[in-house]
Amino acid sequence: MIVQYDGRTFSGWQRQENAVTIQQILEEKLKVLLKQKVDCVASGRTDAGVSAYFQPVHFECGKSIEREKFLRSINGLLPDEIKVLSVIESEIHARFSAKKKTYVYKMYVSHIDLPLYSSALRVEPDLDFKLMKKFCRLLIGKHDFLGFRASGGVNETTVRTIYSAKLVRDGVNLTFYITGDGFLYKMVRNIVGTMLEIGKHKLNFDEIKATLFKTFKAKHTAKPENLFLLSVDYN
Repeated sequence: MIVQYDGRTFSGWQRQENAVTIQQILEEKLKVLLKQKVDCVASGRTDAGVSAYFQPVHFECGKSIEREKFLRSINGLLPDEIKVLSVIESEIHARFSAKKKTYVYKMYVSHIDLPLYSSALRVEPDLDFKLMKKFCRLLIGKHDFLGFRASGGVNETTVRTIYSAKLVRDGVNLTFYITGDGFLYKMVRNIVGTMLEIGKHKLNFDEIKATLFKTFKAKHTAKPENLFLLSVDYN
C-alpha cells in the first residue's frame, strides 16, 4: 500500500503502549476489513508529529483482494488524517527493498506568523542562506552521521549515503530536500536544526566543516510538525 498521513497529532508510525500511532490504526482497521490479524511494515518509522506524502507499507494476507473495493472500504474505515492511495500485490519488502528516501522540511521566511502556513516553520529573513546552502553541500556523500543521531537510536551502523541535499527558496517558501539511502533517529531534524543555527551565525561554519563527521555533535533539533516523508524509491 501507499499510505499518506498527517502525523501531527499522532505518536509516530510505530505501535506503542498508551499512545495512538499510524501503525496501530492501520492494523486495527485492516483487521476489521479482512477479518484477520494483520502486521503492517513501513519503509521506515516516522517520529511523533512527522507526516508522509508517500509511505510504502506492506502486509501479508491469506485472501485475494479486489483493489478498488479494498481502497473504498479501508478509506471508509480510516480517519481523515490517514488514507491509502493505492494497493498492489507485490513481493517487495517495504523496508528492506527500499533504496532511497526523500524527506522535505517546510519553512517560510517572514517577520510575522502567516495564517496559511501552519504546516511550515517560520524563519527570519536575515538568515545567511548562502552559508546554509554550503552546509547542504557538505552533507552529500557517504559519511558517518553519528553526530546527527539523537540519543535513543539503536542503529547497528551510523554510516549513511546522502545523494542530494538542497535548500530552495521561492518567494516566502523555504524548503529543504534531502535524499539518502536511509536516515538515523531524528537525523533529518538535527540536520535542519544545525543548518538554521548556521544561518543565524550561532554556529561557526568553518569549525563545523572541519569536524562535521569526526567530533561534531548536533545540539539543535528542528520541530517534527514541519517534516514530511516525500517519497521512497525501489529498484
